[in-house]
Amino acid sequence: MASITPTLQNLTPGAKISLYRIDTRKVGGGEYFFCQASQSDQAVKFGGVVYSPVDIEVEGFEVTAGGSLPTPTLRIANSDLTVQALVNTFGDLLGCEVQRVRTFHHHLDGQMAADPTAYLGPDTFEIERKTDENYAYIEWELSAAIDQDDALLPKRTVIRDTCLFRYRNFNPNTGRFDYSKCLCPYAGGAMFDRNDNPTSDPTKDECSRRVGGCKLRFGANNPLPFGGFTGASRVR
Repeated sequence: MASITPTLQNLTPGAKISLYRIDTRKVGGGEYFFCQASQSDQAVKFGGVVYSPVDIEVEGFEVTAGGSLPTPTLRIANSDLTVQALVNTFGDLLGCEVQRVRTFHHHLDGQMAADPTAYLGPDTFEIERKTDENYAYIEWELSAAIDQDDALLPKRTVIRDTCLFRYRNFNPNTGRFDYSKCLCPYAGGAMFDRNDNPTSDPTKDECSRRVGGCKLRFGANNPLPFGGFTGASRVR
């Protein structure tokens, strides 16, 4: 957003354009990219992505001072066969992500001032429910990504003294460590068992999940990527 600041401060910033991404992979589809046909009657490219013009109308994306999360309305003209085909194939698209970014025409690819980092947003929402479908348009009610039934914030449970990051796993078949599912960034040669004792056996290399185990691997005086919440107070 920093690179768009000079444009926003300009008295004549130029024509603004809104770009939308609808991610239907959750229901078996793909990612689809649109721009508002009222702002551009031809496909545009931004950051290497092509956005096709469709008749889109949105309301309520703005966050109010009242503190409540917005529940925008998204309408797409029923004349767009791509969107109609998505609804016909995958139903109401519930839970699919809708993302909007806003930029200016002169920042689009191919322009003199092209800049894929110059944009406002992204505004990210999920499809909560389909509220209307008629011969003219299809309408959905959106909700903020964190405003979902049974959603927790933060997503991770706050545990003070235990690291919750997955540690590397040694694969005896390949003779190598497997990092494909781990969140801990440690990839050093020093190994320690679950009690923080040094070991030369890679099959016994296991994190104790304590801060002490983190210090042994990354250094006591270095930043530690500890996956716990050491700043959390104990429950009294």
